[in-house]
Amino acid sequence: MNKKTIVAVGGGEIGRIKILPDGTTYQTEIETTLIDKFIVEASGKKNPKMLFIGTASNDKASYLDVITTHFKDRLGCSCVEPLNLVGTNISFEEIRRKIFSADIIYVGGGDTTTMLKIWKELGVDKLLFEAYNKGIILSGISAGAICWFEYYDNGDDIDNIEQLDIISGLSFIKGFGVPHYNCLTPKEKKKINDKLKDKNIKGWSIDDCVALVFQNDELKIISCRPDRTATPIP
Repeated sequence: MNKKTIVAVGGGEIGRIKILPDGTTYQTEIETTLIDKFIVEASGKKNPKMLFIGTASNDKASYLDVITTHFKDRLGCSCVEPLNLVGTNISFEEIRRKIFSADIIYVGGGDTTTMLKIWKELGVDKLLFEAYNKGIILSGISAGAICWFEYYDNGDDIDNIEQLDIISGLSFIKGFGVPHYNCLTPKEKKKINDKLKDKNIKGWSIDDCVALVFQNDELKIISCRPDRTATPIP
């Protein structure tokens, strides 16, 4: 039987170049190496092929560059191929070819709702579920982590926490997922917990630098920092 694996990373940096208000640049820390090594090793191959899906960030080329440097140059993937879906005329057959040519699929962060809308319009959601059942590793960070759950929240799209709502995800994993949990205020955490209680939904909070790993019926937590974790909520 194929081992079905999803690695949901709450957040963390892998060496992005950021621009300060004065125009100077700096490289962020590399914070999730322990998790990312696990993703590569879980493929069972020495030099696995990775497919990067950056839909949530509009297929930004600079994001692909960072992912390629990290997973190919540092961690030994043989290649990091992008699946660009935003503003392209890519065929369903080409999408299918790319997905099933990969050993690992890694989904980047950004706008979860827009990403899922595009995936469903193009049939990517169904292909990813097929890949999951075939044993291709599914992984991702932030939006690329919570998309696999039954539910996520619209916290990134609202100006006031009182507007919080629960939205349907792909349902590859039961329950609700919330990333960057360590960055939330006590009020934001309470609002999420109360909303889930009202809807009788169980879920998981995932801190930055932490991953929830779902393999068949087994679950484990990988943390890159002793002060970060993932916990059931509410």
